[in-house]
Amino acid sequence: MSTSTNELRSQWTNPGDILSLLLLIGSDIVQKAIAQLVGQEIRVYGSKKRRGFPIAPVAFSFGWAAYGFSNLLSAIGDMRLMPTSDCPSLLVTCSNGFVRENQSWILGRLLRDHEIKYAVDPRPEDEGGRAESIRIDVFNLLPVSRPTCDFVWWLGWIVLLVQIGIAIIPWVLYNDWGIFLITLSGNLFVAATCALPQWTQEKWAGRLLGRDKVTCLTRGNGHFHIMVFIGARGSWDLESLATRTPVPRPETRWISLLLAILWTCLLISISGLEEHTWFLVGIGGIGMLQNIFAAGTPREPETSNLHISRFPRVSTIIGRRENYQDDEDCNVDLAKDLEELADIASWTSEKAPPVSQDDNSVTTKASIMPRWLATMTGPDGVPSWLEPLKPVPIVRDIRSASRFTPRILQHFDVDSDDQDEAVYAVGVHGALIELEKWVPTAGLALSQIFFQVGLKYNDEAIRDNIHKKFWQRAYHTKSVRKRAEEKRRAEEFTAQMGV
Repeated sequence: MSTSTNELRSQWTNPGDILSLLLLIGSDIVQKAIAQLVGQEIRVYGSKKRRGFPIAPVAFSFGWAAYGFSNLLSAIGDMRLMPTSDCPSLLVTCSNGFVRENQSWILGRLLRDHEIKYAVDPRPEDEGGRAESIRIDVFNLLPVSRPTCDFVWWLGWIVLLVQIGIAIIPWVLYNDWGIFLITLSGNLFVAATCALPQWTQEKWAGRLLGRDKVTCLTRGNGHFHIMVFIGARGSWDLESLATRTPVPRPETRWISLLLAILWTCLLISISGLEEHTWFLVGIGGIGMLQNIFAAGTPREPETSNLHISRFPRVSTIIGRRENYQDDEDCNVDLAKDLEELADIASWTSEKAPPVSQDDNSVTTKASIMPRWLATMTGPDGVPSWLEPLKPVPIVRDIRSASRFTPRILQHFDVDSDDQDEAVYAVGVHGALIELEKWVPTAGLALSQIFFQVGLKYNDEAIRDNIHKKFWQRAYHTKSVRKRAEEKRRAEEFTAQMGV
């Protein structure tokens, strides 16, 4: 028998040397898997400490030895652990139109997963498509709580148990405890890496809001999705999250150095294994599959501690390519438009009457919010140019998520899409116009992104008169409409709380 045959047979019987090489591939996958799963903490019962012990179910796999050194380089250099966002996006502050490039991992993944779940079909209708040009989804940002645990998170723990179970087999059958020792040591080093407090601080490197704030997340002009967030007191300030400016912890570099040394020792130990190495290949392969799945699979926003709910007044606006008749001119009577909003201007300028402790004092009754501001309907008095389109049933053949998601994963979906209606407008301009009617300044801010020109009306940037009329009115009445919407939300919140 030839020498080559013997060498190949020996290698495939016990692939020892290749194991040390396998541990050097896939370090970027490891980092993304940690970024996705880190955030949960174990708190000792009765402990008064604000923070617990961080845990993340990331499995020991190929790539961890290489990641140990790349992590050390980051800790010594820019002192960052979290990867940069892999979904280029822009965060727009609607109150002033300020645009910043998003650096946050969780915001980038939020937009990426949203795009996967709600696919836009830009194909023309004559080709069987829906001729959609943009989709706008509006959400309320809820107060910060804790990340939720989903199927991806629990699967990590299952894989860890499977790895330990496989490692025990050669110990039981052949009295070879080396595989078990290496697997246990590798998973302990993984747990120590994920337990670094800086992971959590970098992942949520942002402040909490002290008042309402409207922001938008989008890839920008040429893309199909916009996510609008109406933040309230106690929710994340997405603008500060997007800057990704954490305070590095000095102990991170020393712990990273120690872990790099330990991974080197583990690599040397693996190189010395000569028997039953297929068990270790299987353990590393299962761990790699778990890392890939955790790093890449779409997840719900709640798993990243971004708790959101649909804006009840209008949740989805979809722009479609359609023909329309333009107006003959772009002239508008701005004085008349302001006069039409005199009732909400008076209502918003009125201060709440002081609460008196004297039972005999005369209580000044506050004026009532104009009815049309709540209903946004013509019969109740909304100005004609502000009257929104009515929502209609969503046009879709098959849920976009179900086309790509295996049946077993749909079973674990914590937020099934029960949305049935959307507002359909003509083109991108029409969709932004409808957004501006419901969320003042949001449409104005985004028009500067999709039709490049703070918040201002630029006549030369808009082609058609029908659009010029609306944006002139929207710009000159933005302040009163914004104040009215903020006060309406405050009264709605007060009513819900029973105050």
